[in-house]
Amino acid sequence: MFIVNASNRYTIAMTDIEPRNWNYYAMYISRVIHGVMQEMGYSEKQIGQYFKMSGDTTVTKTHGKKAVGGINRMVMDAQYFDKKLEKEAKYQWELSEYLNRDICQPEGFDAYGYPSELFKLDMERLGISIKRKPAKVIDFSQYIENNRGTND
Repeated sequence: MFIVNASNRYTIAMTDIEPRNWNYYAMYISRVIHGVMQEMGYSEKQIGQYFKMSGDTTVTKTHGKKAVGGINRMVMDAQYFDKKLEKEAKYQWELSEYLNRDICQPEGFDAYGYPSELFKLDMERLGISIKRKPAKVIDFSQYIENNRGTND
């Protein structure tokens, strides 16, 4: 099962849910999201705030054309994942990392990025985590012009 954040396309791959436990999938989903956020370095307070803001777990088959297209792409990509899944593990870390390596531009973002970075931007935008300093951008044309002939 793929758990996809519709806002930023961050994906978590889940497996090994026994048939008798499918009635409790929402509980499993919440636990896995909680664990992934811990691994990403978020505090218990931030995780609690995220779940409070997100409300009840909602499962949809569709969520707009662009989101569905992204999910379809992930399903196709998963077919090319060439490693074995971990037995008896609900969260498939390597498969999730593999699926989140695809650069995308979900609705609401004006630039392309990796889903993990877009997730972090969402957390900043929501006020759950502090905004990071913008990356220093080097204007290479200006750099070349200023340093032309200095190595002669």
